[in-house]
Amino acid sequence: MTQGLSSDGLSEAACGDVLRSLLGAALSAHRGTETPPAWDASVPLDSLERLHLAASVNAFFRLHETGTEDRLLLLRDVDDWIAFVAEAVGATSGLAFQTSGSTGAPTSHVHPWAHLASEAEALHQRLTEVAPIERVVAWLPLHHLYGFMLGVALPEQMGVPRVWAQTAAPPAFGVGDLLVTVPPRWDYLARTRTERTRANADWPTPILGVSSTATLAPATHAALLGQDLPEDRTGDLTRGLAANLTGEPSKGLSGLLDIYGSTETGGIATRWQPDAPYTLLAHWQRHDATQLRHRSGAIVPLPDHTEWLDERRLRLGERYDAAISIGGVNVSPTHVAQRLQALASVATCAVRPTSAAAPRLKAFVVPVAGEAEAEADIARATAQWPAAERPVSITYGASLPRTALGKLSDWPT
Repeated sequence: MTQGLSSDGLSEAACGDVLRSLLGAALSAHRGTETPPAWDASVPLDSLERLHLAASVNAFFRLHETGTEDRLLLLRDVDDWIAFVAEAVGATSGLAFQTSGSTGAPTSHVHPWAHLASEAEALHQRLTEVAPIERVVAWLPLHHLYGFMLGVALPEQMGVPRVWAQTAAPPAFGVGDLLVTVPPRWDYLARTRTERTRANADWPTPILGVSSTATLAPATHAALLGQDLPEDRTGDLTRGLAANLTGEPSKGLSGLLDIYGSTETGGIATRWQPDAPYTLLAHWQRHDATQLRHRSGAIVPLPDHTEWLDERRLRLGERYDAAISIGGVNVSPTHVAQRLQALASVATCAVRPTSAAAPRLKAFVVPVAGEAEAEADIARATAQWPAAERPVSITYGASLPRTALGKLSDWPT
């Protein structure tokens, strides 16, 4: 296909990687196991699993719009599925990305091809303002919205090669790479980069990075760009990006772009420094204090409270749904509490984030009868939950902790 996304959909190579990413996740969810690093075509499937995978592919690629989705059930080889889907998506309206379900029941959101193309064009513009990009290295699942936009749509728009890192380990980097991944993996890279620097084996430069799904910690950003972050401030973190712009040699990344958005909206705005406001991508305009206008004319609500500095720049406040970011995943403590309280052995409970620098969830549980029964029920139930939703600390008691005024209070762990 021609450079960039178009009404023709996806190239067969891109379609193949997205399909494999989707199949691996769909099969793991169906079996209740951890998501494998990559799809393994040699895995034997029973008839029910094949039906589930076909339904997942149909929903994601919108194949029902073509009226030919049943062909998936007649094709036995994954390469045949890839060829069929790559041909069919040229007649579909777009792709349907699903939320994680960590803030409630998973929901599906269709992104038309024209919207995906607009976002890819806007990301291309924002990134190439800083440095030329020779290759995109995607270290994240490609069937999620950000994985698709950064690992598939962006390199197709740029007309550059792409590498999908399908393993749990980080890939090898080369000069001119753009590495796209999520905050927990950036945290890992920041910690391991210190040891690489001591061994005089740091990454080649210039390399750019993109972080998505959640806000990146300032200390992680500073470590990745080879900067010192004083304990009393998080501002003035411009040396790495300035070095890239002036040509001065730098260590680690030359720049790290943080993307703000959601599965519902797609990418909305970006920033290069953690203390800076976000700047809207080119396909968005401010509509009013709580809504955006898409290039298509669609009016979209912002998922967070915002402070607008001008028509293009904004700072973020709390999410409207009170979700918190855990390991790069938005999680609703209220939703997790409701899931725990639905267990027969749990009378009531409260769920809050821990106070750690990288927060997880903790729970206070009031059992119906004995603590042992509730503990066993919770262990069985949460073993099937996504890692971000699992409380890492559970305290049991006869009643929820409250203040003298009767309001729910925090508890020690």
